[in-house]
Amino acid sequence: MELSAARCAVISDMTSEKEHAERRVRCAVTPIPCIGGERRAYRELAQPFAAHFHRHYVIGKVEKGERELDLNGERMRLAPGDLIVLNPGDVHGCRQASDAPFSYDSVTVAAEVLDNAYLRPPKNDRSEALEAFDDLLRCIDSEADGKAEALERTLYLASCLDAGEGPSSAPSIHEGSALRVFAHLRGHLAEPHAIADLAAAEGISEYALIRAYRRRFSITPLQHLMSLRVECACELLSEGAAPADVAAETGFADQAHLTRAFKQRIGTTPAMYGKMAIGGGIRE
Repeated sequence: MELSAARCAVISDMTSEKEHAERRVRCAVTPIPCIGGERRAYRELAQPFAAHFHRHYVIGKVEKGERELDLNGERMRLAPGDLIVLNPGDVHGCRQASDAPFSYDSVTVAAEVLDNAYLRPPKNDRSEALEAFDDLLRCIDSEADGKAEALERTLYLASCLDAGEGPSSAPSIHEGSALRVFAHLRGHLAEPHAIADLAAAEGISEYALIRAYRRRFSITPLQHLMSLRVECACELLSEGAAPADVAAETGFADQAHLTRAFKQRIGTTPAMYGKMAIGGGIRE
């Protein structure tokens, strides 16, 4: 049966609207060498992000839309004006909480720049931290000032978020196994791994390993491994390596596998990330 001209027009309009929405999604990455990090801006974001972590800090502010954020096993809702503070190793993932596309700005900072301080959003008055964040973005985006003041403004922003000592908890049973498995994964990044083999090496059951690992890291060993590989891929891509070579070096089955995992955690493709990281902020 042939479709009517009117129905064809409706379908065409719906397809055009979807394509237009997909084209609106933007991710911009600008390297900031003086803090060992990047300025990352996301606009009209709708995709969910799988659970992952970073070895650096992430400080951001929500500009538009709402999201549900899972952070170290706890769920919270993000709304415009909220500060996002992630410490190195924090496990997080998020998804849409409303129909409005999500937009936010963030800055990543190398752990050593902040002496591995423990950061968190202010509990009460956040105006000082929000003003410091906005000042930092203006400094980074200013063509006149360049990045000369970026380090100082980053350190000031971090001081507004410094919570002193990090959270502590009593060691759990098999925590030593979880730590050893993490060290093994980090040291054998590109090799295949199975939970059964990792557990057998520690002399515990697979369930005991998963339970201890999640209690310690809020993520499973193989999820952690995938995140470690993506973090390593970021470094290689920023040095100019080709995505296909990066996939092979970091243990992915192929470039398509790398692209899926990378986009789930970073929000853009490896090829585009490499261009932006090397080109100093080319926009996708």
